[in-house]
Amino acid sequence: MARASQPDLVTLSEKTAWALAMDRGVDMVSVNAGLVVDPMLSADNPYLKGAVEMYDDGVLVTVAIDFLADAHIAVYESPSAYGRYLCFDRSICRPEDTIKLAQMLSPTAASNPSPRLKRIQNKKLSKREAHGLGVECL
Repeated sequence: MARASQPDLVTLSEKTAWALAMDRGVDMVSVNAGLVVDPMLSADNPYLKGAVEMYDDGVLVTVAIDFLADAHIAVYESPSAYGRYLCFDRSICRPEDTIKLAQMLSPTAASNPSPRLKRIQNKKLSKREAHGLGVECL
């Protein structure tokens, strides 16, 4: 039997929470954060296991812990908040961005992009793709 990945388990638990909220008539809000960047960030973070694929797809994003905390407070304080919110303040979409992230994770990381990174083109997530993920763009 295959073992479920951490992102799969997060998705499953969120779907379960939404189903329970709907069954019980509870207004629910979920805040889905990108990679949370704080001084304790390490290369062992489960979010990073899919980082290469997310980068290739143009959806590797990070969020500063203070920004994420402020987002949670804003959602809590807004009586009209409802639904699913994606929370990030930085997109890792250029080779230079990946180098900065790698150096944050490991100070001994290389300072030049690999030829593979140079070949990857930037990709923007379209409103249509976002809608397919259940996200409404404003």
